[in-house]
Amino acid sequence: MAIATPSGPAAHPQRLARGVVALERRGLKVRVGPMAGVTAFGDRTSGARADELNAFLRDGSVRAIFTSIGGHNSNTLIDLVDWDALRADPRPVIGYSDITALLLAALTRAGVVAFHGPTVLPEIAEHPDVLEDTVGPLLQAVSNDRPLGAIRPVERWTEELLLWGCEDVRPRTMRPARPWTWCGSGVARGPLVGGNVETMSKLVGTGDLPSFDGAVVLLETSGTSLEALDSHVAHLRSATDIEAAAGFVVGHSMRGGDRFEDAWQDYVIDALGSPRAPMLLGVHAGHTDPMLTLPLGVQVLLDPARQVWEVLDAAVS
Repeated sequence: MAIATPSGPAAHPQRLARGVVALERRGLKVRVGPMAGVTAFGDRTSGARADELNAFLRDGSVRAIFTSIGGHNSNTLIDLVDWDALRADPRPVIGYSDITALLLAALTRAGVVAFHGPTVLPEIAEHPDVLEDTVGPLLQAVSNDRPLGAIRPVERWTEELLLWGCEDVRPRTMRPARPWTWCGSGVARGPLVGGNVETMSKLVGTGDLPSFDGAVVLLETSGTSLEALDSHVAHLRSATDIEAAAGFVVGHSMRGGDRFEDAWQDYVIDALGSPRAPMLLGVHAGHTDPMLTLPLGVQVLLDPARQVWEVLDAAVS
């Protein structure tokens, strides 16, 4: 498998090396792309980052593409990526946050399932090793040729911040996870699409945002300002068909504490919960540790009455 850096710089080489070791420990042969060592913005042009990604997409020996970290501008690569190569030889592309732009383009331009899951520096490079509730679902999602079936909540999680390069020399403190929040009525069944709210807002009008009509929409954010999030969600409501979604899966918020998580859930239910579409909130998907890996583009089912969330289709063959 390969590690590409299509968005922000992989500016912490020791952490990147720890992530590589964690993957190799699971039996993977890892190739790190050249952009991982480039940090200056002027040297990390869209063309250079696209060239790295395209080299991996055109190499049949690369069977999965991880991303090193998110950032702000992976959308600048979309028109430069060789989507024909991915369509001709589908393989998992994995990431979240800003990488949402490339995941959704994989759906719209290549017609290939993409994987909303961990990146290397923030998650795989956890000290002293990647969290088992992150790496287990990751490896299962990208290698299992059968449907993932029922998705279950994690029991413990952490939002402790340890600064990279100076403080991340011990395990972060884990604590019990909150139970999921279910609301809405009926049963939702449709393709899982979506990802980072801020990134999806940037894709409006580009043709690279898939239709939400009849879909189960994943929403996650790195934000802790409801005012800013309200702006992004309002943009999606006014410019897309998100209100025609069959249901919603909402990721747990990032380092906002319980009070912000409560407010975030209340906001999403109020903004998108009419006419009571099935909704599951507080899921550890996105900016949270541990992190689920979810296949975008496959059929899923949400049933609030039975409190069941299930992946119905195989994501890889």
